[in-house]
This record gives sequence, C-alpha cells and structure tokens, in this order.
Amino acid sequence: MSIDENNSLMTDAFQGTYIIRLNVDLWGWGDELGAKGFDFMAIPIWYALDDQGVPTGEMIDGNAWGPNTPENMAPPLKEFFQNSGN
Repeated sequence: MSIDENNSLMTDAFQGTYIIRLNVDLWGWGDELGAKGFDFMAIPIWYALDDQGVPTGEMIDGNAWGPNTPENMAPPLKEFFQNSGN
C-alpha cells in the first residue's frame, strides 16, 4: 500500500497532514536515526514531529491495523493524524 495511491479512504486519512519520507535504505537502520528519536522495528511508521522537526514520541505503525489495505489503515491513521500533538 502506497500513500501515493489515489484512494478516497487514504486521502481522507492524510487530510491536512504533511508527510516527510525517510528512506531507511539510504539512512540506514542504525544509530543515526535512533539518536534523532526515530526508533523503529517496522515499516511503515509515522511519527508526530514538533515545530522543530523533532519526534514528539507519538507514533503509529502497522501494529495498529494489520494487513496494509486502505480499509485497515485509514481509520487508525486518520485518528492518529487528527489527534497527534493535542
């Protein structure tokens, strides 16, 4: 499932959200990202960032929805994006 797909469920879930992609194949899975607060064991994963671009500690990953389908992903992603930082 790609966030680039034109799916009304996913479009609605991402409404008003800015996405910054990090390619872990280029950045690596190691200490550099972890030291910046991007600790992860699974992909995809989304983090809430503060005004300085630093992770707030709030995150959501595939453990929140099961198989990567719009029907599974959209509801928890929408909830996360609408309530992060509140």
